[in-house]
Amino acid sequence: MKDYSAFAEAERTGWTDGERAAGYINLFAAASDQIIEPLLDAVGVKSGESVLDLCCGQGNVAQVLADRRCRVTGSDFSPAMLEFARRRVPDAVFIEADAQNLPFRDAQFDVVVSNVGICHVPDQQRALAEARRVLRPGGRFGMTVWCGPDLSPSYEIVYRAIKTHGAAGITAPPGPDFHQFADRKVANEFLSNAGFSDVKMTIVESGWTVNTPEEFFAIFARGTVRAAMLLARQPPDHFAAIRSALSEEVRRRFAAGSQWRVPTMAAVLSATTGP
Repeated sequence: MKDYSAFAEAERTGWTDGERAAGYINLFAAASDQIIEPLLDAVGVKSGESVLDLCCGQGNVAQVLADRRCRVTGSDFSPAMLEFARRRVPDAVFIEADAQNLPFRDAQFDVVVSNVGICHVPDQQRALAEARRVLRPGGRFGMTVWCGPDLSPSYEIVYRAIKTHGAAGITAPPGPDFHQFADRKVANEFLSNAGFSDVKMTIVESGWTVNTPEEFFAIFARGTVRAAMLLARQPPDHFAAIRSALSEEVRRRFAAGSQWRVPTMAAVLSATTGP
């Protein structure tokens, strides 16, 4: 694997910051909430099953699992996120853990799900192998990932604004391709290498509804880690130019009555451990 140590440190530092975690919950999570039901439907979650919510964040998936009467365990590397999760779903068990080295026994769970979480893990192949390890024979795995700018208008306009108006030479620490699991061939390869079979993918729409075009910029500036890092490193004039260009794009393209709806697409993946 490539050296993603700087990426790993940036992710850990970002998501363990309480203000950043709150920004994600209050701004970005409106979109990730919308793909929970498709994810759980893809793996056929049933009442009474033991389910691991991997990279559980603030517990939004865990809450839906609890509502479906599952036995829920959530794991995440961020104490700040787990604090939110424990308050949100008091009946679930939440454990601070590295997705690349899970503290669970083999074949412990009926189902493992991860809602836009694997993309934040440095060694994603290892995380998938760990998910496979803790699943019982015949268990099911499901995950989601945001599609890239080729399918998602949201990422198209964000990436273009940064590329067009950002200062030269400003980068974030190198890490895995944020959108790679939205590629069917790549997803199938990773999941097959981890020991999964019967890999399926569907594309679903999500998005953000904002009251002003400027609010969309705040979603990425205050509710993310990698994009926020790129924005924060910009000189003031470049930062302002990106914000202005992005707001104007939202205003022009995504009006929905008195508000603006910016769509984003997500890939929903499911697989099994076999018989």
